Amino acid sequence: MQEPSQRDFFLKSYDYDLPKELIAYAPTTPRSAGKLLVYKRAQKSIEHFYFSDFCDIIPRESILVCNDTKVLKARLFGRKKGEGFQSENSKLYEIFFHKPLESDGCKTLDSKGLDSCKSSAPNESTPTRFLVQIRGKIRCGDCIVLDSGVQVRICEILSNGLRVVEFQDSNGKILDFSQVLELLENHGSMPLPPYIKRGANAQDERDYQSVFAKYAGAVAAPTASLHFSAQDFSALQKRYQTCFVTLHIGAGTFQGVESEDIRTHTMHSESFFISPQSEEILQKHLNDGALLCVGTTAARVVETYAREAKNSGECELFLHPHNPPRAKFGLLTNFHLPKSTLLMLVSALIGREETLYIYEEAKKADYKFYSFGDGMLIL
Repeated sequence: MQEPSQRDFFLKSYDYDLPKELIAYAPTTPRSAGKLLVYKRAQKSIEHFYFSDFCDIIPRESILVCNDTKVLKARLFGRKKGEGFQSENSKLYEIFFHKPLESDGCKTLDSKGLDSCKSSAPNESTPTRFLVQIRGKIRCGDCIVLDSGVQVRICEILSNGLRVVEFQDSNGKILDFSQVLELLENHGSMPLPPYIKRGANAQDERDYQSVFAKYAGAVAAPTASLHFSAQDFSALQKRYQTCFVTLHIGAGTFQGVESEDIRTHTMHSESFFISPQSEEILQKHLNDGALLCVGTTAARVVETYAREAKNSGECELFLHPHNPPRAKFGLLTNFHLPKSTLLMLVSALIGREETLYIYEEAKKADYKFYSFGDGMLIL
């Protein structure tokens, strides 16, 4: 990798042009038919394959590190309570669920999601207030009534435009985290990436979820994981060791970098969890190059663990050429938006100029970009 330069500090240095026809608005079918660009760091070489070749390409000693977060159906719709709110002509408000607000004893819930919530009896330490985004003018104290009859009461409006809310059933009882998650599962819709300008459908519930998704809590998919069908991943597990970590991807993953000097960018925070079994694997292989992270979120968990030796908490790590990883790992990832923190993370592994060169080669070879697009494997 080339030495970092002063140009790597500048946001404009991470820009590139992308023809609209190279943006993927739906996944490749079957998933194994997706293109795979393989970049070998030692040789600085590029080779072109398909995901059907993945099993035969990666080194035999590879340990796949996968993010088993599950995407919530995070979008809800309702009408503001008041005169005429039950009319079909009244304004429809979109509520985009972000995450629970921590209260004492809820960090495990926040890190592990729905499964752990269901196994925990509701108590005072379970979150009952949540961070959401609401499209449209709304004031503190307003209530939005969902089709299910649940009311969303606005408790606080934050300076960044997000809202703190409570969910109440038809009897006025405040819902806890597990009940809100069930509400989302039964009445919400999938939060497709912002560049896809349509409502989600039943097919998206399958397409925008990894086959190993387990713990509910993300509002965006770990998109590198979407390349594997259940059959493909089962075949991988028979040949390679796998371990799972959990990072609940937040809406901040789509947040643009606004500062011209990327070092002043404030990275969003996302909760993560590493099981004792996975922690043992990470401890042993952080520095031998065996780890192959399936996606940037898995990479950020691995690197956070390498730096802080914590198996749960909040991940705010921003990797870029002047803050490269300390752990040694390979990476499977997609082709990311210009000027994004994800593009900067890839640049942290192989250098900004090399990354942009590879992206130009991918464009020439008609690779599809973004969440439903083709893949890039860095070895």
